[in-house]
Amino acid sequence: MWLPLLLLQFLCLGLAKGQIQPRIVGGSTTTLSAVGGFMVNLRYDGTFYCGGSLVSSRHVVTAAHCLNGRSASRMTVQGGVSKLSQTGVVRRVAKYFIPNSFSTSSLNWDVGVIRMQSTLTGSGITTIPLCTVQWTAGDYMRVSGWGTTRYGNSNSSNQLRTVRIQLIQKTTCQRAYQNRDTLSAAAFCARSNGKDSCTGDSGGGAIFNNQLCGIVSWGLGCADSKYPGVYTSVHRTRSFIVNAMKK
Repeated sequence: MWLPLLLLQFLCLGLAKGQIQPRIVGGSTTTLSAVGGFMVNLRYDGTFYCGGSLVSSRHVVTAAHCLNGRSASRMTVQGGVSKLSQTGVVRRVAKYFIPNSFSTSSLNWDVGVIRMQSTLTGSGITTIPLCTVQWTAGDYMRVSGWGTTRYGNSNSSNQLRTVRIQLIQKTTCQRAYQNRDTLSAAAFCARSNGKDSCTGDSGGGAIFNNQLCGIVSWGLGCADSKYPGVYTSVHRTRSFIVNAMKK
């Protein structure tokens, strides 16, 4: 998969474990209307760096590693676009919330909530409900984003891309990462041959039955058959998300 979506930042800052990171590899180009108008992209000083999911007109769910250590006043959220080059609807960030238990080393509880200064609404922009459905190994989720399309490439994809990933047993995933990384209680894993999320896709949603059930978190490489992608479970972190949306 990737180093936290911030593979770009993590690699540059030397914060990633091993070679952890996130993005869309082996997928196909798509449009916002095809995958869901809830998809937004995060920008820092105007530059794209992470994805997110609009869960209310004022709130975005993303990965904690996309927010940790950043100044909210320099962040913006862009919605309503299929291409990063489009104008869309842009809103400034008022505040963001990350769990006290979030760890930059283990990426435990890699979830964050953004509250925007004003509502993000417009043509084609929708919200997505938090996960209430159950899924099991073998099921497929959909991940979309503007991240890099191959490991080692630092360029984002201007056009939105999407891929289907298959959920795997957590024990299988932990064996793959033994002696390298330990999966947290809030994490789950998925992979598909030659397909994965990659750098820049961090914070984006993993969608199951039209609900937000996962958040792109981290991985080693991208679309590496030996290392599945790791996602934060919305089921596990739901109470944090709901409470943050009330603040």
